[in-house]
Amino acid sequence: MFTLFDMIRSSLSYVNLSTVLKNRIYTILAGIGNFYLLYVAFRFFQNGFWGRGTLFILAFLVILYFTYLNILYYFTKAKKSKYDISPWIEKVLHIQSKDPMTAAEEERKEMAPGYVQTNGIFKNEDFLPATVVHTMEQRDNIQQIAAELIRMDYMKADYQGLSEEEIAEKIQTTGKPVPALSAPVALPYFELARKGNSLIVYGGLNQIDRKEVATVKEVGLLTAREAVKRYQLYLATAVITGGPEKINGRTGLIEKDTPYGVQVQVAYRERAAEEPSTNQRRSTITSSSEISSTPEHLTRSQHETFDEFGPRQSTPAPQKHWRSQKYKH
Repeated sequence: MFTLFDMIRSSLSYVNLSTVLKNRIYTILAGIGNFYLLYVAFRFFQNGFWGRGTLFILAFLVILYFTYLNILYYFTKAKKSKYDISPWIEKVLHIQSKDPMTAAEEERKEMAPGYVQTNGIFKNEDFLPATVVHTMEQRDNIQQIAAELIRMDYMKADYQGLSEEEIAEKIQTTGKPVPALSAPVALPYFELARKGNSLIVYGGLNQIDRKEVATVKEVGLLTAREAVKRYQLYLATAVITGGPEKINGRTGLIEKDTPYGVQVQVAYRERAAEEPSTNQRRSTITSSSEISSTPEHLTRSQHETFDEFGPRQSTPAPQKHWRSQKYKH
């Protein structure tokens, strides 16, 4: 019997099953196999070996008791019995056991990429949260990227592997919807770049397939335009958030098809006021060379554009003022 159980245990190790599911299988096997001890005890009693038969009966009752506790824990919502002596045994034997349910949840979190993907290691920089907005095109790009990451099994939108009953119980306990993503998932590739007068976040599977995913609106308490004037900005993290979530309905769980979004974190450094950056010097040279070719009717505001991460200052175009003349008759 024990050889058979060992073969089954070894076979299960080759299959990628959750901790909870494995323990449910072991509980069923223990409950069925325990009756073999009852049969052995009966045979001992038949042959007159009352001492051995009594020991097997006691072993049967002990295993039956713990099988009962496991059935409550893994198959019912009660989870615990008031006759549970496990805490007392742990206290006496100084055992620090780990909750299998908690271990399974931690295992699911470890499997999720989360914030592991960063754009380098930042030591001397400070971080600021950035507020981003999405155009319709950018939002569509995010959904396409998320679908591809799910297909590649890089991102798991499986409600943390919870069953329908577990999801309903979690909603009832927390009073909040259960998201499909257990944690934000980092984009495999992301970067911050200028496009016109806007700071655009690009992301995707790699640099070749990058797409626009967000536009930076604010950095900290400053607008993006003001922030690039005062700081050197660097994109540190970009993660996918949101997505579908489940809530309780009248007849059961309902899935809300919430779109995925992107959140970013920006590292920054103070700009040295007395030392203009290389980009600013380059932009000054460029703007001075462009004065001669600037149409006269353009104003200064139409010439002001962003540098790589700051404004490019250009000399205002001269404007001619025509004086009125009186014609002699």
